[in-house]
Amino acid sequence: FSGNEGCFVLYDPDAEVWTIYNKALAARRISPDSTCKIYSALCALENGFITPDASFRTWNKKPHPFPNWNQDQTLASAMKDSVNWYFQSLDQQAGPDTLEQFYEHIDYGNHDLSGGTAEFWLESSLRISAVEQVGLLEKFYTNAFGFEKKNIQAVKKTLEISASGSMTLSGKTGTGIVNGKTVTSWFIGYVETEDNTLFFATSVRNPSDPASVTASRVTLRILEAEQIWR
Repeated sequence: FSGNEGCFVLYDPDAEVWTIYNKALAARRISPDSTCKIYSALCALENGFITPDASFRTWNKKPHPFPNWNQDQTLASAMKDSVNWYFQSLDQQAGPDTLEQFYEHIDYGNHDLSGGTAEFWLESSLRISAVEQVGLLEKFYTNAFGFEKKNIQAVKKTLEISASGSMTLSGKTGTGIVNGKTVTSWFIGYVETEDNTLFFATSVRNPSDPASVTASRVTLRILEAEQIWR
């Protein structure tokens, strides 16, 4: 973590073994930021606002600081480039009642959506710990909630990052910014092997250098050192 405050959580479901670095921080609930987009997508798919084959949304021409946001999007492109407006449009279409029912059903962190449909996951009311992130990811992956299999698979496909031999790395980053300062860097996901799937979550708090001390870089260093990913 290069001297920064951070935590790392790894769960091996086959062995039922948890590996946790910095247990105090790993148990502390903080804003999920863009890692929440996994579940925003799933909620929209389950409610039919989009489908695996029809997820197109038109950009409203409002300029954004990232060029890739300033264009029409599909679920795949929006997840890849973490396009806020796309997922905010899904959440706003769902409305507070549908969202609250969904986040209660999946038992997401503190379930608090009082920050509003456009902001609840952006350094606002909704909070979740790294340990909870991993537990929820495993339930998402195994479809413990009994959602439509095609919807689970559609979200999984958007999370795929890289393949190496028989292994696949999937995940989602998240960055929390308050008053122009990066306060949180997240990376959550899983590594699929031929005979097992390992789930992880990493967060870095108040990184000294947000451009280089990212949760994704920290995670890859750990996974490579532990010979989980190469």
